[in-house]
Amino acid sequence: RRPVLVRLRLLLLLFDFSQPAMAPNQVSVESQTELVIYYLLADENEIESRMLNASNLECDSIDDSFDPVLIADKLRSVADAMSDDAMLRAALADLKQAAAEEALDAAFRQCVETLCESHASKGAEVAPEMQLIRTSVAFGLYVKKISPDLKNKVQGALTNFLNRHVGTWVSKQGGWDKVPVSS
Repeated sequence: RRPVLVRLRLLLLLFDFSQPAMAPNQVSVESQTELVIYYLLADENEIESRMLNASNLECDSIDDSFDPVLIADKLRSVADAMSDDAMLRAALADLKQAAAEEALDAAFRQCVETLCESHASKGAEVAPEMQLIRTSVAFGLYVKKISPDLKNKVQGALTNFLNRHVGTWVSKQGGWDKVPVSS
């Protein structure tokens, strides 16, 4: 059921007839975030299915600048630099305990904040919002890799985290396609 809802939201975004020069509003950024995180954590067959469906659509009003698969790929490459961090393993243990207690959103937030405070994500040249994005994406991908059974829960927690903590900033940048993601 979830992939159908994501595809419907993708179609709604693709056929948005608003002026392309306008910055996306908070609701639009939240929808973009949900799509980006869906494809960030998606399996290859889910991504291929999206690519096939999108290639069959033709419409002059499609905003080509927002591609959740491309943005997810950029985020994945940035997060790869943190994938071997020992702090991720410790944070995963805390997250598994929280998942058992149904307190995943709060635990995910706490783990990301702890990781941001560690040496793993520090960088004077990196904006605090990008530190949150890089760290949360790296942690989300790590959890999916090590504990695939938590994928759906982490997808929701990561989406909620990004919407709450960087959603306004992403909107001010002009949407996810304008966020300066680089490795």
